[in-house]
Amino acid sequence: MMRPITCANCHGPEGRGGRVTMMMARFDVPDITWGKLTQGEHREENSAKDEHEEHPPYTEETLKSAITRGINPAGEPLDDEMPHWSMSGQDLDDLVGFIKTLD
Repeated sequence: MMRPITCANCHGPEGRGGRVTMMMARFDVPDITWGKLTQGEHREENSAKDEHEEHPPYTEETLKSAITRGINPAGEPLDDEMPHWSMSGQDLDDLVGFIKTLD
């Protein structure tokens, strides 16, 4: 039986990410707790490309862009494993509000 994929499937119920295996692929998932997303400059290892991506901290608006468009605060695409989610403005606001509780 197929189950819907949610943010917690990869990022975990506390938003701390880690190493995930899904559909026979293993990849590293970033910590999406609000404190981590909004702290200083980010340097995230991109295991698929074996590079490091640097970008400014997230804001509410850039987080919404990451969720819906797959774009980080520097305007660069997120890893291919990150899906683009389609949701109402209210649902997106609620999701960002929830992420702000993760610390």
